[in-house]
Amino acid sequence: MLTLVNGKQTPQTSALDRGLLYGQSVFETVAVENQTLLLWEAHLNRLVAGASAIGVPLSADFLAALSGEAHAAATQCDERTVLRVTVTAGQGGRGYLNPDPMQPTRILSCHPYPQYPVDHRDVGITLGISDIRLATQPLLAGIKHGNRLEQVLARSQWHADWQEALLLDHDLNVVEATQSNVFLARDGVIFTPKLDRCGVAGVMRDYLIAVAQSIGVDTRIVRLSLSDIEAADEVFVSNSIIGLWPVQRCLSRHYKSREISSKLLKLLLENEVIPNH
Repeated sequence: MLTLVNGKQTPQTSALDRGLLYGQSVFETVAVENQTLLLWEAHLNRLVAGASAIGVPLSADFLAALSGEAHAAATQCDERTVLRVTVTAGQGGRGYLNPDPMQPTRILSCHPYPQYPVDHRDVGITLGISDIRLATQPLLAGIKHGNRLEQVLARSQWHADWQEALLLDHDLNVVEATQSNVFLARDGVIFTPKLDRCGVAGVMRDYLIAVAQSIGVDTRIVRLSLSDIEAADEVFVSNSIIGLWPVQRCLSRHYKSREISSKLLKLLLENEVIPNH
């Protein structure tokens, strides 16, 4: 597995890195197809915004080096791979106060592309409901920061027949799924949860919203409940690696419609922003 730390090929970083000590980091999971970084600009923009939100400013030189290393890594890995790009606050010694000056660390690593069953995309998945409740923290809402303990705990709870699981907040609003964003369609309108209190605003989520709007599908970002999930005509989940999976079953509801999700999946494939199986 190729791993670069600040441009050097090594799997090691400092034990004093603030990403390790305090979770002060952000990361992106980028699909690579035929040595091309899919949706790279969107990933890079989100990384910059997330880093700024957790107090890690990134210079133009740092970003140029990061982008160059990411493209170079894509040419050294398999034709289809997953590139994880992590930026931390770097070393800073003990204590919560940010170091001055801050010297961020960039870590890039290539990983095998997950071999998900074709049926997940073509037929649909079973969506469970996790007992884990997401904590509310508006300052971190939407950011893909390095503290994923809630998702780790939720993933450990999955039943054998689940392929994903919904995560709710403490007010029982639907926020996201363990590793993906959630959409539902009802009467020709797409709905996806607000992420102003918690949750991750995925790159593929934003892309799907834009694509849906471009073909005239009304798309709304709102508070959603489990009753909304049950009342939907169709439900689907997305991220940059899976692309889009329709939901076949959630709770006692079986979904038969694929009208909107099929259109969106077709556009993702035509626009070559996800691998074709």
